[in-house]
Amino acid sequence: MTADNIRLRNEFINTQVITRNTGKKLGVVKEVLVDIDQREVAALGLRDNMLSLSGMPQYMYIDRISQTGDVILVEDEEAIEAIDIDIYSRLINSEVITETGEPLGRVRDFQFDLQTGKVSSIIIASL
Repeated sequence: MTADNIRLRNEFINTQVITRNTGKKLGVVKEVLVDIDQREVAALGLRDNMLSLSGMPQYMYIDRISQTGDVILVEDEEAIEAIDIDIYSRLINSEVITETGEPLGRVRDFQFDLQTGKVSSIIIASL
C-alpha cells in the first residue's frame, strides 16, 4: 500500500466521472459504497450533476476506474452497471462502538487504497 494510492472518501465526492474513449460525462460522485464484511470500497454512486437530488442514481464498481485526478476517468460507458446496493453501506454517520459496547462516535470520513479498495482507517467524530 503506497501513500499515492491512499485516498479519503471526501476527495471523491462531487468529482466528475468521464469516459476516456469519447470524453462523455457520466455523472458526479455522490456516494462511496463499502462492503463492510470485506472492509473495502466496492462502488461509487453517481448523479447527473453536483446539485441533483432527483433522478435515478447510477453506479459503477471501483475497479472500473482507469485514472484519477481532477476528474475520474473510466474506459467507456460500460463502466456504469446495475449494482445491488443493498448489500453495501455508505459507512458515513455509522455509529462506532467498542467490543465492550462503549460508544466512540460516528464515522465522518475514511481512507482507502484506490487499487485494492481496502479501507485503511476511519475518521470518527466524538459524541
